[in-house]
Amino acid sequence: MLSDSHLPSIVALLTGLYGASANAQTTQTNENCTDRQQHSCVQTLPEVTVTGQNLATGVQVLDHALIEQLPTGAGNLADLLRINPAVDFSRKGRGSTNSGVMRPEEFSFHGQAYYQNLFMIDGIGVNNDINPASGNSDYGTPGLTKTDSGSSPQGYYLDVGLLEQIEVYDSNVPAGFGGFTGGVVNARMKRYDGHDFVDLRYGLQRDEWESFHVDPRDLDKFQNAGSYNAKFTPIYHKDSYHFSAQQGLTERSGMTLGMSRRTSDFRQTEPDGDQIDFNDRIDNLHARLDTHWNQQLESGFSLRYSERHHDGITSPLYDAPYVQDHRGIGLGGNIKYRLPGGHTFSMDAGLDRMQDDIDSTSAVAFQDLNTGVSRGGFGDSERTQTSFTLAPKLELATRRGSTAEHQLTVGGELRYVDSHYNRPEDVIIDRYYRPSPRPNGKQREVTRYASGNIGVDYLSKSIYLDDRIRWHRLNLRLGLRADHNDWLNNLDIAPRLSADWDLYGDGRTRLLAGANRYYGRSFLQYAINDALNGMTTKTRYKNDGSIEVIHGLDRSGQLDLATPYSDELMLGWVQQAGPFNSTLKLVQRDSRNGIRSIREDGQKRYDNSGRSETLSLTWELDHADTPLIIGNSATVTRLALGWKDSTGNLQGNPHTGLGDDYESVGNDEPVLYQGVLIDRRELPAWDYNIPLHVSLSSVTRMPAWNLTWSNFINLNNGGTIARDTRRNSADGHDIYEDFTLEDLITLDTKVQWKPRLWTASQGYVRVEVSNVLDQVINTKTSDLDGVRDAYTPGRKVWLEVGMRF
Repeated sequence: MLSDSHLPSIVALLTGLYGASANAQTTQTNENCTDRQQHSCVQTLPEVTVTGQNLATGVQVLDHALIEQLPTGAGNLADLLRINPAVDFSRKGRGSTNSGVMRPEEFSFHGQAYYQNLFMIDGIGVNNDINPASGNSDYGTPGLTKTDSGSSPQGYYLDVGLLEQIEVYDSNVPAGFGGFTGGVVNARMKRYDGHDFVDLRYGLQRDEWESFHVDPRDLDKFQNAGSYNAKFTPIYHKDSYHFSAQQGLTERSGMTLGMSRRTSDFRQTEPDGDQIDFNDRIDNLHARLDTHWNQQLESGFSLRYSERHHDGITSPLYDAPYVQDHRGIGLGGNIKYRLPGGHTFSMDAGLDRMQDDIDSTSAVAFQDLNTGVSRGGFGDSERTQTSFTLAPKLELATRRGSTAEHQLTVGGELRYVDSHYNRPEDVIIDRYYRPSPRPNGKQREVTRYASGNIGVDYLSKSIYLDDRIRWHRLNLRLGLRADHNDWLNNLDIAPRLSADWDLYGDGRTRLLAGANRYYGRSFLQYAINDALNGMTTKTRYKNDGSIEVIHGLDRSGQLDLATPYSDELMLGWVQQAGPFNSTLKLVQRDSRNGIRSIREDGQKRYDNSGRSETLSLTWELDHADTPLIIGNSATVTRLALGWKDSTGNLQGNPHTGLGDDYESVGNDEPVLYQGVLIDRRELPAWDYNIPLHVSLSSVTRMPAWNLTWSNFINLNNGGTIARDTRRNSADGHDIYEDFTLEDLITLDTKVQWKPRLWTASQGYVRVEVSNVLDQVINTKTSDLDGVRDAYTPGRKVWLEVGMRF
């Protein structure tokens, strides 16, 4: 926990560090790293690599060297993005009692829905669009009338150790990217770079190395792993196995292969008291063949595979175990051809299949409220999404006129998607009720969820135009993108405009601006859930001997939804002063047509009433071009600050701690907040809304010892949410009150040692400690005594060893 009295000392610490670096001896910069208008600027010192960002387009580039230096923890994609001040995480994302779970965290850009980000691998979109917002039920009861049960917008749970580079776009995103309202994460898998090697690594994490923080009322349950849904994992063993290799095949071609398994075994207690060991694992496989045929033509072909597999128990009532898989497998191809006249044509292609399966030991659930006996499960289900994508792009050579230069890019995307939900057999829930004196009271109710297959397929087309104009000291990007799919039959036109003015012509002072529209994604579960509702039949046996049969309403085919979109205005200032590079950005996001559920005439349906407004301010300061030299060490430090003010009408439940999404029923009635009657969309955003985040990082390389030491200090302001008091005003309006969470400061550290073992081999040892000071805060947002306290993660330790030869 961080009190206000600590703030002056933190400011003094930051000022002192940067003052020292400004006066320290510097080294010569890389002569190839002087053009500040390029996409990325890589500065290499003795094994210290700092990758900057193209500030005009709002892209941050993380190369493999920087990925190794960051605190990657369990090796998930989300762990890398914590250094980006535009990225936010859920307050409920990680807890102190369930570290045995392997599921990666989700994240948000500028307050937008976490399930509205775009994920790409080697230029191809790989989102899971069936039901990406159902992660809260990861270990919970599988759904029968909707496609929940722990899916994710990330079609592939990537191992960051297999990545060559990540591009992260948060503002001024070019027209070549579509299908998001938040941000873009474009992962580039490792490819042959001319060096042959084999790399082997083994990592481990143990519960004995973690500091747990538990509500005293839950201490007995925690120590006995008294949960069926992985809420408490006091005993766990995590292991990771990593293999990667590159091999040249000819003078012009080479192959890359990478494989990893990250696994966790932890103890759980079944509802009947029996203990059981769960296994949660994530597998990755990547293979790629790259060929430079000649000076004009190069190609790459790849295979990618990712799977998360874990155990589960149906519910506290129904004890049937199940196993669940979140799987992605795909083939990719990339061709690049340099045409005469300086033009370049490229084509990216991908064939991907996403799959979420549940395999249960029982499809019949029984409950007797008279005796308390219950048993059974909810059967099997399979959700698949198969997509084929072609993405051509033509970059024309720069045309130089008398006063201006133009570089025109034309591209598009053709994507066919075929999705299915399959229930292979009927699921029966048979429930007996206690005797009731009412004639129409229920004695028994049998609910039948019929077997069947629901399919949705569609074709989406996109075309875009991007013109980069250079006029004197002004750089403009004029872009326009059009998207259409024949499922919802929406035609979406998105203009993209950004400007970069080099104020004095020396690249040291630049003013940035942008105005852009981003259209998001529409999810196939809208249609699947509507049809699933019609596959339900309830049979009620009443006291008077009558039988009532109720059929669910099939609402499929009734969708009339617009595409969610976000309008962005951006202003920025980039300044180089002495050894420092400073970047200040202000981003306004107004999002409309968000999908919500509403009740109308007793029925639940989707509409476009979701809306939010977010104002973000980010500031970054580094001295990447002039590292601090002390003795035989080189240190690069970076300060990042992110401030956010976000409001919206998608409000969460403070008692369950869950945020809102398109499945939660919306409420548009005004509320009384701070003594004023306001619209619900004016309430502070419920989640992914940390109002202030400050981070200070340093990477120190000591080449004489083959040692790298990285440190990361993070300060998160707790922020204020609006909480329903469960009271009404005199005129019947809900009364909301402010609830403020505590501030948190953490220190993460990572040490890597790469000793030379033999002439052609190198060892590897990594020790990483998160939250070194073991500082935690209570994330409970409910005022109900029955809701337990929950804490952020305490201190954890990772150890990894390996060899490269």
